[in-house]
Amino acid sequence: MNPLDHLHLALRHDNVLGRGDSLIHASVTQIDLHDFSRLCRTYGLAGFHCVTEMDGQHRISEEILTYWREGFGKDYNPDRVQALTQLHLHRSFDAMTAAVTAAEGQAPLLVGTSARRYDKTIDFDAFLSIMERSGQPAIVQFGTSWGLSPEQLHRCDWVLPPIEGRDGYNHLSVRCAAAVIVDRLCRSARVTTEEQ
Repeated sequence: MNPLDHLHLALRHDNVLGRGDSLIHASVTQIDLHDFSRLCRTYGLAGFHCVTEMDGQHRISEEILTYWREGFGKDYNPDRVQALTQLHLHRSFDAMTAAVTAAEGQAPLLVGTSARRYDKTIDFDAFLSIMERSGQPAIVQFGTSWGLSPEQLHRCDWVLPPIEGRDGYNHLSVRCAAAVIVDRLCRSARVTTEEQ
């Protein structure tokens, strides 16, 4: 089994951290929808899941998808349309996990990301080994704004290590962080496949 075939990305907008560690519902941005979808398509991942509880954010997201899947964008940029087939909208964390469970035929491992290190932190190689041994799919979650809340991280089976730069500055956009993490996972998966 190639674990990347069963690896899902989730961008959480629900109950994420705002300034001062307050819980907020962050807005969906069009660039996140496009870039996460393109990331999943480029690396051959199982899908991208956007989670927001807000009705208005769902309406905006659906309008964007309609433009690219059915409107002018469909003929204007077919590559973008192909990437957006990876995108699934959900109103809650539980709805997302239920949808992935139904699609995969079993419950996924839940994995968090954070700019901080947590007790459940696991390195990329070890995480992929767990996926391979268990045969389970996985959802790697990213938080908008200031990231996943402690409550969200508590529900995770594992947390991937933070991305550390050269001089202690640690404030990447969620899109950049996701790209780095996915590339590291793919490199680890490639090494594992070559060794077998």
